[in-house]
Amino acid sequence: MNQLATQSNSKIATLSSVDFTADKIQLLKNTVCKGSSDNEFQLFLHACQRTGLDPFMRQIYAVKRPERQKDGSYKEMMTIQTGIDGYRLIAERTGKYAPGKEPSFQYVQDGKLISATAYVKKQTMDGTWHEVSATAFYEEYVQTTKDGKPTRFWERMRHNQLAKCAEALALRKAFPGEFSGIYTTEEMQQADNTLEVKSNEIEEDLSTQELEIALKFWEDKVNKEDFIQYMKEMMQTRQWNHKKCLEMFSKKPSFTIQQFNLWMEKK
Repeated sequence: MNQLATQSNSKIATLSSVDFTADKIQLLKNTVCKGSSDNEFQLFLHACQRTGLDPFMRQIYAVKRPERQKDGSYKEMMTIQTGIDGYRLIAERTGKYAPGKEPSFQYVQDGKLISATAYVKKQTMDGTWHEVSATAFYEEYVQTTKDGKPTRFWERMRHNQLAKCAEALALRKAFPGEFSGIYTTEEMQQADNTLEVKSNEIEEDLSTQELEIALKFWEDKVNKEDFIQYMKEMMQTRQWNHKKCLEMFSKKPSFTIQQFNLWMEKK
């Protein structure tokens, strides 16, 4: 048990409106922060204090996920999360936030959703209000099943889910100090997609010959050397092997080319 829980005074901390007595700290360790280390637990308490969110009301919570390490192994790491309402509450308490206009959406020619842009308002020190916007891309945030299809919730409410992700980005952009190290549930749902990669690690990576054959599909569309470099970045970012990377690219070729071209413009 951490030092806070061993203090003789039963009222050991008051964070926002919640009194963290020894009993409540033990309750947090057994429920909201189950499986966390002492350091992770201290970090979570600090986040509660900084944001003023109540963990017992599920306004803020800790999620353990396996993250790939540099040596290729996996280690469970804690992520501190809240819902979009928690983000709005944090922003509201600054006294310098106001909701923005309705989000806007972008589509491809066949009507598929590409992105959502959300807007919030922030008051600066000189008393003027400014609109802050941020864009979230569907392919970067959608939560998928094992076969790569959107989950039922993302399929039914894709606009709502993506708009929440965009709003979280806009709020973090407007108030970076308040949201540092805390993410919304909607933003982190896509992280669960990479858990499948862990179970697929037993698959052999593609041989050089197999990779050459797979790349022939893209030869008349992209520069081979640039595309391989793009693949490497995607593999590192998404924790894919060659096989998984080419599989995902093949499922969404038009989106892949679009994202590759955007990557080339920024290169």
